[in-house]
Amino acid sequence: MRVLFTFLPGTGSLRPLLPLAQSLRALGHEVALCSAPASGPAADRAQLPFFAAGLDWDTSDPHYIEFLCAAAGGLTFPPLNGMARLAWVTNELFIGAAAARMLPDVVRIARDWSADLIVRQSLEYSGCVAAERLGLPHASIADAAHSALDRRHEVTASLGRLRSSVGLPADPDGEMVYRYLHLCFAPPRFDGPEAVFPPTARFLRHTNPTLAGEELPSWVDELEARPTVLASMGTVFHRTPGLYEAVVDGLRDEPVNVVVAAGFDLDPGRFGPQPPDVRLEPYLPLASLLPRCDLFITHGGFNSVKESLTAGVPMVLVPISADQPYSAERCAALGVGVTLAPEERTASDVRRAARAVLADPAYTQRAKEMQQEMAALPGPEHAVALLEALHCNLSRRSRPQSGSAGIETAS
Repeated sequence: MRVLFTFLPGTGSLRPLLPLAQSLRALGHEVALCSAPASGPAADRAQLPFFAAGLDWDTSDPHYIEFLCAAAGGLTFPPLNGMARLAWVTNELFIGAAAARMLPDVVRIARDWSADLIVRQSLEYSGCVAAERLGLPHASIADAAHSALDRRHEVTASLGRLRSSVGLPADPDGEMVYRYLHLCFAPPRFDGPEAVFPPTARFLRHTNPTLAGEELPSWVDELEARPTVLASMGTVFHRTPGLYEAVVDGLRDEPVNVVVAAGFDLDPGRFGPQPPDVRLEPYLPLASLLPRCDLFITHGGFNSVKESLTAGVPMVLVPISADQPYSAERCAALGVGVTLAPEERTASDVRRAARAVLADPAYTQRAKEMQQEMAALPGPEHAVALLEALHCNLSRRSRPQSGSAGIETAS
């Protein structure tokens, strides 16, 4: 089976795909990655074949919004926040600009490479349209905090225009989005009792990918025997002014080890001299470091939240944009963390929140309960079996007409 993975360009977009891609390859299937040219180096680090497609951009570029607005015909970014902002970016930029320019290349690549199936990151939409154009099955991986939910109504109109561009018929109910299989790597409880999931949603265990060069630094073994607080604001929002300064200023005099992943493209020296129990690095392998920590201060990116809960570590969440407010809302509801509002991004607020979580063992207990719940879910090998069943089911009969609905799904 040949499986083509499509994703938005960026480390945070690629990481959720890698455990499944690595499991497929380990079981003898052929796998290739497909994204913007800027993702080539990340694919090389993952040691997987890579096809470049569409515009050359990257979500870690601080100017990517302006770039995509220009590519979409000179759009003006509206003054939106939270989920309204994410919905606009998804429809106008991720679909209207990025997917529209990526789609012809993905159709060509999937056809020339003889792909049997396309798996897309849930915010990347050229993959499912290309699959329908070629009569291939497709699956999605829920990679954002809210993306396990059934949100097809938000993108149906934009996807209709994308489908029309390659000659596909209308899909007024958005059946294409989750037509075959939607893979979710957090338990249903993360989204709460009122959550509505697509009928093809399958819940699986989060697994951290294996990547070369992600070994822990030697100084980790030298940390003093007292609580360790790790802080990271991801690979996109780490540039937000004042956040890391608030963490360092708020915690450097506390009786804790402070470890900060300050940003791959920023100089930790900008913080000036620090006491020996404060360590600042451009980059740290968070998934390997978190099991040694007692508290994680995070912007609430979904990868970071899953890594923290997989390690059973409670959080202080400082949501900035995109899906992060949803992450923070759900973590607060689950009792696994404390959220700081935008006006609370100060040293004193960070210190207050960190003290609250470290002083109350109930936060750690609830994080450990989520850890156990996540560990009990089927692993990536089950996702491979679902994809194999999907491929076999469709191979045993004639492939459907492109865009047809009502196809039997893997279970």
